[in-house]
Amino acid sequence: MILPSMMPREIYDNMEKDKFKVKLRINKICPKVVKEFKKSKSFPVMYVDEYNIPATNNQYIIFYYASNATEIEKPFFTYFCIVFNESQRLVISAMEREYQHTPKCKTINLPQIHIFTSHFFQRYKERYLHNKNLTPNQVAGLYLLRNWNFVAISLNEDINRNFKEYGDDNKHGVRVHDGLCFTKAVLEYQPSEDGIPEHDELYAMMFLYTTFVSESELNDRQKQAIDKEHIEALKAWI
Repeated sequence: MILPSMMPREIYDNMEKDKFKVKLRINKICPKVVKEFKKSKSFPVMYVDEYNIPATNNQYIIFYYASNATEIEKPFFTYFCIVFNESQRLVISAMEREYQHTPKCKTINLPQIHIFTSHFFQRYKERYLHNKNLTPNQVAGLYLLRNWNFVAISLNEDINRNFKEYGDDNKHGVRVHDGLCFTKAVLEYQPSEDGIPEHDELYAMMFLYTTFVSESELNDRQKQAIDKEHIEALKAWI
């Protein structure tokens, strides 16, 4: 069972073990979803499937979406894990992304865990979706479908003049299609015994999403600063 106290790599490994069963569930439920969507006379349409894996007791949400009638036969879908930290509900997504530890290191595919707080999704709902009737699972599903392509950027005072007040883990944001996500970023790694960063053993990266600002809420100065950091981030992969 996935617990919020686990290290990022441990969470990632647990979700990787569940992936096969989740995909089987998707294939099983999809025909039912298509049948339901065909009954709809208005769009977009959404379907939320709650799936609990008995062997691990891990809870997943599989979210299906069709924006118009042409997408009914092959609806878009995404899935995520739900974990509770006492009363706080967390949404977790796992993936591998390219990462370069230092300018001297080769780029590698590093496991990543993206953890979203309820506060983050409440802000996304208010500031972008503008729909009070959406459920938490619908909001999370829409966010993940719309913002699958993202770039982690460094924050500066032009983006958020108070960013230094929140500690060393709050120096990064995530730029997505719909706006800017403020995050806490933590690298799980073992420092090398010789003190050379290029020899560090890397395990996983974790992003904790704390709040969201829509593109329309950003002023021109912020947009220009974000564009600049976005370009710098992309240069690292060239």
